[in-house]
Amino acid sequence: MSIENLILGIGFAVEHELTLREMQVLLPFLSKPYTTQGLADEIGANKISLHHIIQRLKLKKLIVLEDRDEKGTFLYKFNA
Repeated sequence: MSIENLILGIGFAVEHELTLREMQVLLPFLSKPYTTQGLADEIGANKISLHHIIQRLKLKKLIVLEDRDEKGTFLYKFNA
């Protein structure tokens, strides 16, 4: 990772007042959309705790609902 990218990332985190945990949850969304369960499996987090963090990121308008599958599971993506 270049120093320029690191500085931009820190600036983004400060601008949006992100906690360390919110940053850890947000990073996988940069590459592809995830469901709460899919992300929980990916990063090894508790699904309920992760749901609360996703809700905070939605309130900050950093992730948005992309789609819903046939079971009603939400698919979230980074709001670029």
